[in-house]
Amino acid sequence: MNVEEREMYDFAKLLMYSAGSKLKQERRQSVIKVKEKTSQMDLVTEHDLLIEKFLIDAILSNYPDHNILAEESREQICPKHNDYTWVIDPIDGTVNYYRFGKDYAISLALYKNENPMFGLVYDVANSEMFSAGRGEGAIINGHPLDTLPDSHDKLSKAVVGISLRTMREFAGLGMDVMGMLSQAQAYRYLGCASLEICKVANGEYDLFISSNVHEWDIAAARIFLEQRGGEVLIRRNNENRSPFGKLLVAAFRSPLIWTEARQYLPLCLRDKFDA
Repeated sequence: MNVEEREMYDFAKLLMYSAGSKLKQERRQSVIKVKEKTSQMDLVTEHDLLIEKFLIDAILSNYPDHNILAEESREQICPKHNDYTWVIDPIDGTVNYYRFGKDYAISLALYKNENPMFGLVYDVANSEMFSAGRGEGAIINGHPLDTLPDSHDKLSKAVVGISLRTMREFAGLGMDVMGMLSQAQAYRYLGCASLEICKVANGEYDLFISSNVHEWDIAAARIFLEQRGGEVLIRRNNENRSPFGKLLVAAFRSPLIWTEARQYLPLCLRDKFDA
């Protein structure tokens, strides 16, 4: 990152802490009103909209010529003649947020063209900030983390993060989902993709795979994982090039785990990941 981008990084950190404080206050002081977007699993609260507006207003106040890609305010997408795009998920894990008050995160990333420059994932309930910048390393709450040594674990030692939705979609394409999971040590599903990818980075998960995420879900967390020595494979789930389209994502630290898991994918998915 250059000097200007480091200044943006510092600005983003302060903004995320402010957004987290605002969200905590709103959760304490107001009733959470929930609406369905596309299904009972795809929800939005007034707090999603409030935090997204708070972030967008602050960013455009400081960087009015930058682009915005945000989950809820899709009309805010303003392609401008600028290389920088801020990618925002105001609450990743909305069901967790309104039902349990934990396992949700605010996610913010900056891309230059299509290249991630930095990302921040704020686990608000646990007051944990996962942040990383290109060439700057990964940080938790201001404490720099080492790049983890290469992992050569096999699938038999892996904790796999995968949702029932993804299992169902993969099974519908002919995947032996149970065959893959029976080879793993365990599987988990948190319901917050950004935190699940951070768990891969920190060794709590070994593989995260999904067919139901969007750019804003993974934009910040992918940088954190990459800066810790992991890898994220991202492919379009269909031919739609819209920035709002669903993505196929596989995140891991051990290439051997991914090689073994990949063999269980139907050919159509293997071809996409190999493209």
